[in-house]
Amino acid sequence: MASHGHGSTPAPTMREMAFIFVLLTLLFFMFRQPSGSEDSLLPNSTPPLPPLKLNNRPSKSVHYMPHKAESIITRDGLVRETTIIKHVPGWTILDSLYMHNGTYYVVTSNPPIDPPQTKYDPAQSSFLNLPPPKAILSKGYDVYGARGGMGNEPMRVPDEQDLRYVSTAEFRNLFGIDLTAKEEVEEWRVHTVPGLTFILNDSPQFITHYYHFCAELWFGVWRTYASLGGGHKLPPPTRVLFPNLDSAHWRDYANMNQLFMRSLLPSTQMLFSHDWYDWVSLSIVHQPTSESRSHGGNMKGKPILFPRVLIADRSAAMPAYNYQRFQRTAAVPFGLLIPHGEERGDWWSPVRDAIRAFAGLDDDSATGLLKNHETQSQLESQVTDPQFALIQQLPVPPHDRLTVQDLIKPTIEEKFTRWTAPLPSAPSVGSEDYEALTTKFLVPLKHYTNPSARTDALSLLAASLTRQRTTRPVVTYLSRQDWNRRKLKTEDHERLVAELRKLEVELGIEVIVVSAENLSRWEQIRLVGRSTILIGVHGNGLTAELWMNLGFRSTVIEIFYPGGWAHDYEYTARAMGAGGGLKHYGIWNDQVLTSPGFPPPSYPPGFQGNEIPVDGRTVVNLVRDRITAADELDDG
Repeated sequence: MASHGHGSTPAPTMREMAFIFVLLTLLFFMFRQPSGSEDSLLPNSTPPLPPLKLNNRPSKSVHYMPHKAESIITRDGLVRETTIIKHVPGWTILDSLYMHNGTYYVVTSNPPIDPPQTKYDPAQSSFLNLPPPKAILSKGYDVYGARGGMGNEPMRVPDEQDLRYVSTAEFRNLFGIDLTAKEEVEEWRVHTVPGLTFILNDSPQFITHYYHFCAELWFGVWRTYASLGGGHKLPPPTRVLFPNLDSAHWRDYANMNQLFMRSLLPSTQMLFSHDWYDWVSLSIVHQPTSESRSHGGNMKGKPILFPRVLIADRSAAMPAYNYQRFQRTAAVPFGLLIPHGEERGDWWSPVRDAIRAFAGLDDDSATGLLKNHETQSQLESQVTDPQFALIQQLPVPPHDRLTVQDLIKPTIEEKFTRWTAPLPSAPSVGSEDYEALTTKFLVPLKHYTNPSARTDALSLLAASLTRQRTTRPVVTYLSRQDWNRRKLKTEDHERLVAELRKLEVELGIEVIVVSAENLSRWEQIRLVGRSTILIGVHGNGLTAELWMNLGFRSTVIEIFYPGGWAHDYEYTARAMGAGGGLKHYGIWNDQVLTSPGFPPPSYPPGFQGNEIPVDGRTVVNLVRDRITAADELDDG
């Protein structure tokens, strides 16, 4: 064996060379700067998105909420005193609202009242021509007690730690900022939160309830916002802030609050109590000592500036006349006028259109869009009723055009299922076609499931309603018989369904009987969105009236325990605009009530019970009157 000289380096072995190669390779990939994103080393296992389908678009554009907010405030770098743009108790739009350490500041050059206010009074403004602080803001506590929740009002009124009115001189002494100079202010002296902020100051008490969230809180918010003018062109808010609510407690059990927010305002940021505390702590960050001395100001930190805000506050709205009259905080902002002629008075349409479009309702085509090999004549003849097309000898609609009632699980007893799809007399068409149609359409499917195709009746309903638009009146009865309270007497429910089925045959209308809890939230919107007349016992399901189309026949029929009354759905229906909005009727067994002859709110024993009586013939006669009266109007 040859020996190596002293100090010579032995040649590396094959194993050592392989180790060095692997190490260098690993180092190369670890420190390599990718040309694309950090995910460029990952295999591209996601298939490419399909191209947009640009054919078969509706003839008219669908009104979605715009995703890019238009400029609604002057962006010239100047800070200004506060301006109240719109106000009624509990609903206020302001420009240049300041906040420091959790206290809102309304800064004004208005003269003080005479004699000057020496002690903070939430019931009286310290300056002329400004509303009292308690009419704008509260402490955001729950409401309870006598007089419709007014019992604990003294606990909820704001103090000077919540909302302060200060003069421009006071503001300069506090923060060293002169709002009268109309000069740009250094960024370190004020922190601006750009855009439009909705501050919803309610407590968690009613937020997780579908009706109170959508048909009361947001109903009032949008009415207030719509008073600015602009209709469908109003930009969405940049952010919605719930300062008294944490992020885990705004969703409702039916997932409707989530649907509302995500479909109406997909680009809007939602902020909650912890985010509010972040801003509060940000406002008290200490400034350098030299800067504080040179610019004056007694307060540490810097104020937060909201260029434009909409403040909604339940407690602040409750003393107002309209709340006392209807027990609905959303009734108060109807004192704010909508610009004349805008949206033909239908101020709610931007919200309704956005939700309906997101749910898949086709509002811009009378009969929907062509599908597969469907002809125009087939499309036009399809009125959601193959039976009608068959009897009238119209082109047979495709098999995917199922009637709604055939797809919904009946909520009535077995002996009444014959009403689900009454068979007509044999038509004067080929028996083969008739047999095919009776098999496909007229046999009640109940909750038919096809495991091999992984489809069920409700999935077919969703697909069908996405495209269907009825040309006949649709009467939908939302049954609560599968619920645990506020149910009709069983025999009265069955008789009502039977009477509705008879009317269906008599007038050629479409009648739908369904329990809302058996439908998905999308199906509920699609279903009620097609409905001409909506019937139901007083309850959360009637909130869906928000998504109904408005027209001469549009009606909500609400069944109460006799002697009981609540304004929830009556006021919402009447307030939606467009020639008076929806027509609302209350039913006390065999008695019909409507505006202006409705009674005051009342909750007698039995109101929440499961033995609510109703005379089916009274309801059906009302339905007949609403449909035939509109026919006479249409006929001129």
